[in-house]
Amino acid sequence: MNDKCISFNLDNNAFRGRIVRLDNVLQDIFSHWVYPDNIASAVAETTALGVLLASLMKFDGLFTLQMQGNGPLSLLVTDVTSDGKVRSCAKYDAEAIKKAQELRKTEGVIEPTPHWLGQGNLIFTIDQGPKTELYQGVVDLQGKNLAECALRYFKNSEQIDTHLQLFVQKNENGNWQAGGILIQKMPTAGGVDAADAEDMAEVWNEDKILLDSLKQEEIFDADLSLEDILFRLFHEHNVRVVKNSAYLFGCRCNREKLLNTLSSMKQEDIDDMLENGKITATCNFCGQIYSFEKSELLKH
Repeated sequence: MNDKCISFNLDNNAFRGRIVRLDNVLQDIFSHWVYPDNIASAVAETTALGVLLASLMKFDGLFTLQMQGNGPLSLLVTDVTSDGKVRSCAKYDAEAIKKAQELRKTEGVIEPTPHWLGQGNLIFTIDQGPKTELYQGVVDLQGKNLAECALRYFKNSEQIDTHLQLFVQKNENGNWQAGGILIQKMPTAGGVDAADAEDMAEVWNEDKILLDSLKQEEIFDADLSLEDILFRLFHEHNVRVVKNSAYLFGCRCNREKLLNTLSSMKQEDIDDMLENGKITATCNFCGQIYSFEKSELLKH
């Protein structure tokens, strides 16, 4: 089964990990918006990373992974709810992307996500509702690929040893798939019998090498379950599945929410947005179109 994330532990709970594979979620995302291949790849990769990161957090509400940059790809957003609903979107300048690829002679080449974002920030947000404190982590976008950008956050902000690989492909049916795997040192040492700091470092390095041995064709092999992959990689390191979580596409937009937002605006701002006596808005995630009469906004 695809569209799930497995939580696992290694080496008698000395390390924890996550492995994710997404298929139908991405098909649903791309059924609403048609992106150029480079942007679609970035959206797919960001969605997999968002699910991985959300699975590490304890929250009841919404986890958001957002990347903002000054490049042709100005925004990437993935939302993951605590009950497994996922949505993603991107904002980009198609003409700027086309010109950049013509200049570099890279037409048809899928280039790394950070390359299109340029300079900017990677932001993690956890929102558990109006009566709770919003948690947010921010790090500069630095790295030759998206995995390196995320690892920089863990190193500088969380100070947790983390190792991560992300995978993206467009399969023979023309559908995008994404996957990822990460491992982390647990906050408290101990778990490997009679291990001192040097022994722990050696075991950690072994696990990182094993993680890096995972090939793209393996994680997207329909005949291999994620459990099969984990056993192949870590059967000598006491791999133990802790949790198996399923995910599906789900958009949280609704007419009433948007109506409340628009109605709270000043009348002159509403007038500026009117076209033929109406305000029309399109959800960036699911493409749903909402239309509001001026009289409806002023009465609400």
